[in-house]
Amino acid sequence: MMKSFKTLMALVMALCLLTASASACTAIYVGSELTADGSTIFARSEDISNSYNKVFYVAPAGLHKAGEVYNGCYGFTYTYTKDSYGYTAFSDDNLSGVCPDCGGEHAHTPYQAAGTNEMGVTVTATETLGGGCKAVKEVDPFNQETGIEEAEIPTVLLSECATAKEAVDLLLSIYDEVGAQSGSGIFIADHNETWYIENTTGKQYIALKLSESVAFAVPNQSAIGLIDLDDENVIASAKLIAVAKEAGTYVGDENANTIDYIASYLPEQKVNARYMSALKHFNAAFDKAEEDVTATDYAISNVDAQGNIVPFYTNIAVDRVFDVKDIVAYYDIPGIGSGSNLEIHIFQTYAEDSKTDTMEWVAMDNGCWNVFVPYYPMLTTDVYAAYKTGTERAVFTQEQPTEGLYYATTSRVRDAEGNRVTVEGFKVLPANWADSMYWTFDALSNLCEYGNVSDAQKADIEAALAELQQQAYATCEELKATPDAATEISMKMAETVHAAVVELVNGIK
Repeated sequence: MMKSFKTLMALVMALCLLTASASACTAIYVGSELTADGSTIFARSEDISNSYNKVFYVAPAGLHKAGEVYNGCYGFTYTYTKDSYGYTAFSDDNLSGVCPDCGGEHAHTPYQAAGTNEMGVTVTATETLGGGCKAVKEVDPFNQETGIEEAEIPTVLLSECATAKEAVDLLLSIYDEVGAQSGSGIFIADHNETWYIENTTGKQYIALKLSESVAFAVPNQSAIGLIDLDDENVIASAKLIAVAKEAGTYVGDENANTIDYIASYLPEQKVNARYMSALKHFNAAFDKAEEDVTATDYAISNVDAQGNIVPFYTNIAVDRVFDVKDIVAYYDIPGIGSGSNLEIHIFQTYAEDSKTDTMEWVAMDNGCWNVFVPYYPMLTTDVYAAYKTGTERAVFTQEQPTEGLYYATTSRVRDAEGNRVTVEGFKVLPANWADSMYWTFDALSNLCEYGNVSDAQKADIEAALAELQQQAYATCEELKATPDAATEISMKMAETVHAAVVELVNGIK
């Protein structure tokens, strides 16, 4: 099947997408007091670039053995203290045995992003945060030799930890010992509690056990404002204030043991367009201009006007009771949902100690052209085969292909003198794209975004996806009614979605 896509506008749009994609992950949190069913909801899109295969699977219990040394791509090592727990996981496609990140053939899981283990611990990482300002990084630099890389965090914590607090303690001990390779924002949860952790330098961090009345977003920008470190719901690195003081950036009251984290570590942070979209999604009446928005409009704090410790809050006033449909809609916002989305996961946790206290919703590729399928991760023993299909990579070529599925785009290549230049060309999807859930949605997204697809065709596709999403919501109710059949129910829904979207792609002229 050959698809020929055209127009300079498509090329310009593709270039904008590619240049923005390296740091376009977007997370969201809504506490249980703000949701319709009393669940705590947190979610994240994983963004790297367009057309880069991601797989979703169940890592079996015992995959890693006690005493085994984890060696990742980036220099960090860890010795497992027990045989690993089983967990759901996303990772880059190394099913051929060769890592797409480092090219190595060593046994490891490249770039895991999120999952829930059999004990009910959920971790979502790789929400990259820009490093702290130059002054604080000079005092506390990243450890890019042996520090933990954000994509290794789910692998280690989900394998090792039986509770959210145990996972928080393990991660912070790693930060204390070897530090981090880059800045990140991380959610760690179980049925008892949800923690949000930020670091923007090598060994300094702040971890918050979140209240159920707070809502906020994390679009690759810090969400933590003025914090009283004496709060029992806060864990901070021992030198968090000292490093900022040495750097000359500290904002807070040392006598009261408070720190304004954004002001102290990221004083130049300005809201990006995705933050503005998030603020509008929380409350349609939000009407501040981007240049007028400050951290006080969105940042988490536990200090009231009188200086007292209070439950974590933001000045975001949600204008409705949220449910999972609101989060699905959030990832349908252009710029938040985009071709750079590799996968999107939504977690709902409930205050009950059971195998059904966590619901995981999974979508592969662009959130604007997608369907989220529900899972009970602690009851899921396997997933539909198309999630786990390894493929060749998509290939960029400057010559228009004569066969296969491809779309017009641009790429940075080296010219004859060795200089990197932008050239026009085509991205060719793997021949077996239709066997893969990721590539099927990637094909649909790129056809709709950059192809000769009429407005009428797009409307029909959107209607078909909306109907499939309604079926997925019905599947969620089926899971609740018959949890013992969780694996089969979710597999069936995923197969239905996959077959329908393959048909949509094949029907585009």
